[in-house]
Amino acid sequence: MWTGLRARVGTWWLSRALPWRVGIGASAVTLAVLVPVSLGLISSSGTPGVVGANPTASGHPGASGPDGHSALPGSPSILPSLIPSDGGSSAPASSSAAADGTPSEDVAPSPGSSAAVATPRPTAQPTPISGTIYVATTGSDANPGTVSRPFRTVQRAVSLAGPGSTVLVRGGTYSGFKVTRSGITIAAYTGEAVTISDGSLEDVVEFQGVTSGAIKGLVVTGSTTAYGSGIKIDESSGVTVSSSTVRDNRTFGIVVVRSTNVRLEGNEVTGNADGIEERYASGLVITGNKIHGNTKMVDSGRGREGINFYKSTGPITVTGNLLWDNGTHFEIYGASNLNISGNVTWNGQIMETGTDGPACDGNRFTRNIGYKGSGYQGGETNGMILRCASNMLVAHNTLDGFDLFAFDIVDGTQGVAYGGSIAGLRIMNNIAVGGRAYSIDSTLPGSVQIDRNLLYNAGSTARYGNHLAYVKYLDRQFDSLDAFTTATGYEQSGVFGDPRFVNAAGRDYHLQADSPAIDRGAVVLNDGFAGAAPDLGRYEAR
Repeated sequence: MWTGLRARVGTWWLSRALPWRVGIGASAVTLAVLVPVSLGLISSSGTPGVVGANPTASGHPGASGPDGHSALPGSPSILPSLIPSDGGSSAPASSSAAADGTPSEDVAPSPGSSAAVATPRPTAQPTPISGTIYVATTGSDANPGTVSRPFRTVQRAVSLAGPGSTVLVRGGTYSGFKVTRSGITIAAYTGEAVTISDGSLEDVVEFQGVTSGAIKGLVVTGSTTAYGSGIKIDESSGVTVSSSTVRDNRTFGIVVVRSTNVRLEGNEVTGNADGIEERYASGLVITGNKIHGNTKMVDSGRGREGINFYKSTGPITVTGNLLWDNGTHFEIYGASNLNISGNVTWNGQIMETGTDGPACDGNRFTRNIGYKGSGYQGGETNGMILRCASNMLVAHNTLDGFDLFAFDIVDGTQGVAYGGSIAGLRIMNNIAVGGRAYSIDSTLPGSVQIDRNLLYNAGSTARYGNHLAYVKYLDRQFDSLDAFTTATGYEQSGVFGDPRFVNAAGRDYHLQADSPAIDRGAVVLNDGFAGAAPDLGRYEAR
């Protein structure tokens, strides 16, 4: 949806660690007498403070820092712990005792004593548990985590799990958790429904700083914080989220931040504001997911998105997903080297691109199907808005029934808000039927290619389906391909005609043997073809 990028001014999260403070409660004279005395170092136990309220045209309004979150109040102040509550002398006693009666080891010796200051013993760390660890609603965190004596919380299990361990969670509902150890898999026990729900956490499940890990078969829900998430993967690598349902979170279903080689596979992501968002990621694979019904708004310019790509340099692969009932299915903001292929979208705008500086370069949108369906929330539905698309290839897609356009193209360097370069954009070998194919909103760079596409709008019921194209700089609607080509120079080898789909009403967009789309394309992909030349649209006739 274009409320996403058209009117975006965003700020992003920027967290800061609170400094250590030295608590000094004694007078200078008293300290001199008692030397050596260790000074207490007090650290914060509260929420880290937040800075960075500088808004940027990031496409994400209401945020305050590079990670796309709004600012929260700062932490409470921390007072020196050695100041006496009664304002009197702070000279310590010569000895003290712990609750169990044993002398404390960090008490300074009495004046004149020859006793040395004892060195505190380090806290013993529990031995990591290897193998399979069990969690159940009937368990206890005092248990050893075995099948007969399981833990009660997932957090306890992941805090003790060693590399290569699997945490099996029995059926029930559990609080959220954070994973900071690598090599841990958290999975639902076979045949049992496991829900992780936690409104007290910004991110219900988080992987932080790990080099491997996995989630499988969980339902993750309940984040109520603006810019929070169901699952967050932060500064990590090698994490997989599979066969899970991530639903009904206020902002993100799944967010991947500054992470590499993450795989999101076979999940259902629904009922969030943004289904999936990646920021500065690389090596990400999003495949085989059902992403739908992400229609919430977080603020006036954020939400209703299926997948959002933010300022990443790739590579990122998005393939084999089904996306429906999202305001905009794919949003690209200053992101490059995306390969979006083999997906099916309906009931929502296919794509929108934009930037506040970084290029959207080298992206590929190939062999996808997009159709209007019943429209987004029953209203108008459009195809692709391309205002930041340098060296992008849009090829071998089938687009059906869009109201205003299948392709909206504008040179983003001509003073267009959130625009970027579209030099080298190629729109080739596609089929666009059932609505207006083009809306060209400015003169385009000479390196832009629009050719060898099949267009057909006969009998269209779309809003502007009685026109084939609109060219703003000519202020003219075109109702024939020949007239459009003569006026613009585009579609020199284009085709106008019924593509002869096997069953368009049933969404079977394979070509019949007598289709005019057969053998009419140019070679732009290396996935092979039958016949004299590639066929147009999603499918190659065999």
